[in-house]
Amino acid sequence: MDSTILSNASRVLSSLLIVFSLQVPAKSNDGIIRIVTDHFPPYQISRNNDLIGGSVGKEVSELIDIVLPTSKVDVMPWARAYEIALNQPNTLIFSLIRTPEREDKFIWIGKVAHVTTRLISLRDADIKPVDDLEYLSNIQIGVKRQDAVANFLSKNGFEFERELVEIVSSVSTMKMLERHRIDAIPANRHIVQYYCKKTGCESSDFKTIYTFKELSEEFYLAASLGTDPSIIKQLKEEFTNLKLPID
Repeated sequence: MDSTILSNASRVLSSLLIVFSLQVPAKSNDGIIRIVTDHFPPYQISRNNDLIGGSVGKEVSELIDIVLPTSKVDVMPWARAYEIALNQPNTLIFSLIRTPEREDKFIWIGKVAHVTTRLISLRDADIKPVDDLEYLSNIQIGVKRQDAVANFLSKNGFEFERELVEIVSSVSTMKMLERHRIDAIPANRHIVQYYCKKTGCESSDFKTIYTFKELSEEFYLAASLGTDPSIIKQLKEEFTNLKLPID
């Protein structure tokens, strides 16, 4: 074959490879980015440990399809998801409340939802709404371990096996509250509305007894320390297209 033709073909092939490399999403050194979350309706909804929807789950899945098309979301109990994201590089996690204690432990990619977290009880419970947590030290509160609310309450003197009851998921907390097995749980109006739509209860069956003004009102998509910088850059660039659920 003519050397000129070979040379031209080589240049064309090189150009195609360059274009292809620019279009393929960047990956970590070992080619693996892990994405973790929990079943947290209506924000993340799963079935058989597979993420199938939710107001946040849908938007984050679309983002992942663009930047990390070969990755999938692993759904698991929140405490486990948090520990993985805290300790393993190249891990993404959502929906994570941003707190001063967590600030330097994660890379914060962007807000995925705006919420107001409250402590709620049954409407007929003999618990008065308060502005000071001190007045709630005699009740049992169902929380997920490593959840921002659980960490905040622990920091303010509440203890597991005493005032705090460990629950695996937000759905479980609602069920236990309805069955009078705990006195109060952290929630917001979207969680209550979703639960009542599924079970037939009414939002008016519950009341707010405390509002966590001390906590951030945003859920975030975050990455573990040591995550591939090129992935972080792409995620932040694409993140502006997300539609945030507003409380």
